[in-house]
Amino acid sequence: MFDSEYFIHVIPKVFSKIPVTLEIALISTFFSLLIGVVIAVIAYYKIPIAYRLTRVILSFTRGTPLVAQLYFLYFGIAIYSTFVRDMTPTMAVCLVLSINVGAFMSESIRGALMSVDDGQKEAALSLGMTNLQIVTRIVLPQAVRVALPPLFNDFITLIKSSSLAFMLGVADIMGAARMEGSMSYRYFEVYGVVMLAYWLLITGFGLIHGYLEKRCAEAF
Repeated sequence: MFDSEYFIHVIPKVFSKIPVTLEIALISTFFSLLIGVVIAVIAYYKIPIAYRLTRVILSFTRGTPLVAQLYFLYFGIAIYSTFVRDMTPTMAVCLVLSINVGAFMSESIRGALMSVDDGQKEAALSLGMTNLQIVTRIVLPQAVRVALPPLFNDFITLIKSSSLAFMLGVADIMGAARMEGSMSYRYFEVYGVVMLAYWLLITGFGLIHGYLEKRCAEAF
């Protein structure tokens, strides 16, 4: 039977690890955006050699499971790389998440850049604006509004994907739940608290997303 007292007892133990999950998610998001912007710009301008290389990287990253990438880095590449071998589990998770989610973000950013009409850029050039002015005053303001919803969806996916960190021994939400469940065998209550924690997290960020979308709509 469902043990409500134990459920309430587990909540602070699991919720206390929310900062760890947020740390992984926010660090990975920052580097994912950097990777996404670089790949998107390469694809947008079709820089010869770099474009083909990024296409291969995107195909590999998007076509293989995240957990396989995580194990491949932390247990596979570590055999041949001292740098990877010396990584903490948290660093390894952040690196893999950054590359994986950055690949998806790059497509969102590229689509946003391509959504800006070329006629606007030509008109700006005819008025004597520089390329930097065109990018900062015309392209980016419109691209940000278009890219915001898919990028936020990628961020939500990243938060949920960060739950794989427990597989490397990181004491995040899932890590705390796994330890608690292995001691009590009350998995129904423990993982019920896990789902509650992620649901509250994502709902909170959803409200932030709605606010940002509203502000962007008002600005433009």
